[in-house]
Amino acid sequence: MVFVERAPEPEAPRLRAANAVRCAVALRDRGRATVATVASRSGLSRPTVEAALAHMGERGLVREVDEHTLGGRGAGRPARIYEFVGDAGYVMGVDVGIHRIRVAIADLAGSVVAWDEEVVDDSFVGPGRMSGIIRVMRRCLERGGIDGTKLVSMSVAVSGLVGEDGRLIVSRNFPDWEGVDIAGHLRSEFGCEVMVENDMRLAALAEHRMGAARLRNDVVYFFAGHRISMGLIIDGKLRRGSHSAAGEVGDIVFSMRVNSRGQLRWTSADTGEEVFRRAGEGDQESMTEIEDFVGGLATGIATVTMAIDPDVVVVGGGLSRAGDALLEPLRRAVMSVIPLPIRPPIIASELGAESVVLGALVLAYGRSAELVYGVDGIPEPHIDVAAAQTLAERVIR
Repeated sequence: MVFVERAPEPEAPRLRAANAVRCAVALRDRGRATVATVASRSGLSRPTVEAALAHMGERGLVREVDEHTLGGRGAGRPARIYEFVGDAGYVMGVDVGIHRIRVAIADLAGSVVAWDEEVVDDSFVGPGRMSGIIRVMRRCLERGGIDGTKLVSMSVAVSGLVGEDGRLIVSRNFPDWEGVDIAGHLRSEFGCEVMVENDMRLAALAEHRMGAARLRNDVVYFFAGHRISMGLIIDGKLRRGSHSAAGEVGDIVFSMRVNSRGQLRWTSADTGEEVFRRAGEGDQESMTEIEDFVGGLATGIATVTMAIDPDVVVVGGGLSRAGDALLEPLRRAVMSVIPLPIRPPIIASELGAESVVLGALVLAYGRSAELVYGVDGIPEPHIDVAAAQTLAERVIR
């Protein structure tokens, strides 16, 4: 019997698709341009660019603008101008917190076009929580005047261990959602791709892409607020771990300071923010409690630092708003624990309370790439953080 080697798939279709995406991204990230300018940006020939733009036009991602500029081929011939169609589709990021739901919507070009929030309480559980989330999501679509059928993908952030199938494995804050097919419920409601991920990982992802840790490969993100948790970026990628448990260090580091729901307990005041305020006013009991808290947090950070040797440690969460009142003693405590001459920068989050929902947008973009462009692995667009924060402030007011 004679075996005939099967010919490999032709490279031409894949190459054409890659070229088309390169041209679309050149318009998306750098604005309107002529064929000649796109060719210069992408390093492709004019004929290749023209074919690529036509292909992306068929997908609804590129269009010719009703404007012309002089300087095309031939004296005085106007050159056509093309632009990326950002409103061809949208992605949504959702932060399902214990006390607040945040929803952000961005177009395919990275413009955050809608934002909504809603404060919730302990009665917000089970089916009621799902109904409430859907209500806020639909309200956000209405705020932005967005047709829900144009949603390409969404990412939902929750606290707890999230399995590869998107279901909560264990959650102190949402035990009633353990095992629930959250993505399935939302997929049937909105008809788009849905991912569910741990909130602290998404906060770390946001800080890495657009916040305090941008351009760094290895990042430790510590959340210090009503609980202590962590997110890891290793080699520029989210670290989940083989059991989806990477970063779940709060109960270990603070076993004597957390309640049955994994939330921090304070004795000198009701909340950590109030403890720091009183300490700033000279209250001795609060100052002693902060010293104890910082010592415990420093041990956790030092342990992770020695295990991972990160480029930077970012501290987020509500307590990070204390600024140097937290960071300065924390830096000293960490350095006193580490026995080697290693001094990782310990800095505050730049994205604050918006970090989780912005990270959810990043993840949604990543999952939408193949659906939008026909090719996977396309870098997400630059997300307009300032616009997102402005929209958030308007909603809060």
